[in-house]
Parts: sequence; C-alpha cells; structure tokens
Amino acid sequence: MQDKKQQIIESSIKLFAKKGFHSTSVQQIVNEANVAKGSFYNYFESKEDLMVSIYDYYFVTIMEKMNEAKVESNPRKVLIKQLDIYFQFLVDHKPFLIMLLRDQVPLVDDVESFIIQMRQQNFDWSKENILAVYGEDIRPYENDAAVMLEGIIHSYSSWLVVDAETLDLDVLPRFIVNRLDDVCYGMMKNQDKTAIRDLPQVFRHHDLLISKIRQIIQGAISEEKDKALEALDVIEQEVTKKEPQSIIIDSMIEHLKKFDAIYNEVLTLEKTLERDDS
Repeated sequence: MQDKKQQIIESSIKLFAKKGFHSTSVQQIVNEANVAKGSFYNYFESKEDLMVSIYDYYFVTIMEKMNEAKVESNPRKVLIKQLDIYFQFLVDHKPFLIMLLRDQVPLVDDVESFIIQMRQQNFDWSKENILAVYGEDIRPYENDAAVMLEGIIHSYSSWLVVDAETLDLDVLPRFIVNRLDDVCYGMMKNQDKTAIRDLPQVFRHHDLLISKIRQIIQGAISEEKDKALEALDVIEQEVTKKEPQSIIIDSMIEHLKKFDAIYNEVLTLEKTLERDDS
C-alpha cells in the first residue's frame, strides 16, 4: 500500500475513533495525516469511499496476524491461537469498533460487496478449521458446525466490544474450542440429520466472481466484449444445472483466459468451481 494512502487510512481511523465518522471532516483527516487535500482525492472519492479501504485494511491486517499462527502443526492449537489473536485485535481496536456501532456509518455499494466477501471468507475459515481439527467424519456437518462456531464468535465479540472487562480473554479461546468439541463430537456420535438443505446465495463464491468479471468486461474490454459476455453467460447457466457439464465450463473458462483484464478473476473462478465440484 502506498505510504500516503496508508497514512490517510491510519489517521482517519484514529480520528473516527476519537471524534466519530460524521464529525470528522476530510480537512481534519489530511491535517492529521500531514498530506495535501488533493492527495486524499487521489485515493478516495469521499469519506464513505475511504471506509471501503478501512474495512479492507482491518481485514487484511487481522488475516495476516492469524495466518502467523499456522506455523503450529496441531490444528486444534492453531484454532485456539487464531481465536486469541482475533479477540486481542478487537480489544486493541475497540474505540473504532464502538464508533461503527454508534455512528451508523452509511454503507456504499462497495462496502456492502466487501462485507459479503468478508462473510464468505469467514465462513470458509470456519469450515477449514473445523475439517482440520475433526477430520473427514465431520464433513456431513461442516456447514452446521461453521454456523455454530461463527455464532459463538460473533456473540462473544459483541460482548467484548461492549464490556471487555467481564470476559477472561486468557480462558475464552480454549473455552470456545472445547464447546466446539461438544457440538462436533455430538453431531458425529448421534448422526443427526443436518438442518442445512443448501448454502445461501451469499456463500456461493462463483456468483460474486461472475458478477465481478461481468463488471470488468463491461468497463475494461472493448474488442470481442460480446463474445466474452456470452462465454460468461454460458458458465452462469451451466453452474445452476443439477448436472453441469464440466467440458462446457472448461471450454468457456479457457476462452475467457484470453482477456488480460479478467485473467486473474477467471483463474479464481476456475479454482472455486473445481473446489465446489469436489
């Protein structure tokens, strides 16, 4: 991230936490960051647009910190350590989080889209850890277990932001994983019927990726735009079928890879569809 952009983001976080979102002006932000006002508008269209980068900044920071815990070989210890890092991060940034709750910061479309992506990645993180800790026997219940783990984390997070002093953070991560044991081993032992018939649309990664690729095609591709859109439409139609034809999808994916503007997104879509099919 460019130095000036990061300065603006970190200064705005500091001011928003202290004064509130609505009471902080762009001029105050650039004064705090010690940059020219024009620099702000080089990176952001508005304060609302700035919030997109702040959300992204926080998410990337916490994920980098949590990934550091993966050096541990024991999946259970990794999960406990990641929870410890996460809750400590919330404590360290509590003033800003309280501001978000208090000020009702308006959500522009980009923020809403980012929050959806964040929810998807959080859900994937939960499932990845659950499978690592409990093995293949939990797979029939991985979605239910992920929902329960996310619910527990969310509830304790809300409590922590409001009144951290009443929680023992040294005990909490291991306590949560112990409760996850009760849930997961209980489901595997009783062989309960799962309550989840299908994943909601928000957790189907390919939908969001297809939408993103379509937007890029519309804005960045001039030659053969119609052919690119047709190929994307074919993929979208095929993945909704009960028995999608992989040969058709693969053919359209290869066609879309020819366009540099969407190459990385198409690669991600390809990997996502392969994972969903496994």
